[in-house]
Amino acid sequence: TAELTDVERAIETVINQFHCYAVKGQKEYLTPNEMQELVVQKLPHLGKCVGPLDEKIECMGDPDEAKLEFGEYWDMMGDAAKGCRRK
Repeated sequence: TAELTDVERAIETVINQFHCYAVKGQKEYLTPNEMQELVVQKLPHLGKCVGPLDEKIECMGDPDEAKLEFGEYWDMMGDAAKGCRRK
């Protein structure tokens, strides 16, 4: 197999982090609390430069019950990256 490029490894890491945090309950989604934990532990610098990321997590609803599926997670990661890029 060919070695992954830097960009492919970065994408793989983003995907793996979702599954790492979703796996805690063996499910295919994150709760707002799990997403917040991921942001605090894995994105401490990115999370600080993007206020809307915290707002989006808060708007998800009940911190233990709401569900953030992979597509929504991917969109949030993209929004966070775009927010930091603009600063």
